[in-house]
Amino acid sequence: MTTYAQAESTNESPLIFILIVAMLLWGASWISGKLIADLAPASVTVFYRLAIATIGMLPILWLVHRFKVVKLRFSRKALLWSIPAGILLALYNQLFFLGLHDGLPGKGGMLVTTTNPVFTFLLTTLIFRQKIAFLQAVGLALGLTGGLFMIEVWRFDYDQLLATGNAFFIMAALTWAFLALVSQQGTRFADFLLFSTLMYACASVVSYGIAYEHSPLSTMSQYSAFYWQHMLFLSVVVVSIATSVYFLANQQLGASRSSSFIFVVPASAMGLSAWYFSEPLSLPVGFGGLLALAAVYLINSKRV
Repeated sequence: MTTYAQAESTNESPLIFILIVAMLLWGASWISGKLIADLAPASVTVFYRLAIATIGMLPILWLVHRFKVVKLRFSRKALLWSIPAGILLALYNQLFFLGLHDGLPGKGGMLVTTTNPVFTFLLTTLIFRQKIAFLQAVGLALGLTGGLFMIEVWRFDYDQLLATGNAFFIMAALTWAFLALVSQQGTRFADFLLFSTLMYACASVVSYGIAYEHSPLSTMSQYSAFYWQHMLFLSVVVVSIATSVYFLANQQLGASRSSSFIFVVPASAMGLSAWYFSEPLSLPVGFGGLLALAAVYLINSKRV
């Protein structure tokens, strides 16, 4: 390995570590989401999640500025890019919850996390003419295969696979792929923390419009403490912190490489769900998880 490659690898190691932790938190969010899924309309939950995440970014920005951890920078172009990014983020959340309601039972959300990196690589190739290396192509194939093993696709009949809800999952994955590319461009004009805050704020406004018929601001008191405890985790920990880390990686590693780590999410989600809900973890599901983790390694391996 050359000295340059060694230095690059060393510099990326801390970022890759915290990105993996962020993906583990995304996996844990599936447990919280499952526990409160039926306690409020999906559009209301999406609005609360994004609005609280926006508020949660404010003390983070203050601490970062106070202790000069990151140099905060901003331009008007960042604001312009945050608007489409916020719309895409709101749309992604709505499509995901629509898929959960009408798509494959239980494991349907894995369609998003296993097709997302594939869509991101394809869009990057089409828009930016970025070539896919051989090992990356193998990794994408392994990740997609691992996802099919984890949802045990052979257990579903043809009608279930073509159900309308599953189309929502595919559209959600495609929406996130576009979001990754838009945010990569937006963070050229602002640091990832300020850009994320603007994006979450815009997504909150859009989500409020979708949830307006349920009067989300005047009905907050009707939801239990249990709901709000999980909502704080889903908003502050998962979005304000973990998702912002993803957009940092998106800025530093590029949309394609950062999206590949999303393959970690279904593997961690299945493992954590098996532990928390005492669900049996079948051999095909475990094998699929290993394939997904191997995909992340191959996509990010460096040949010098």
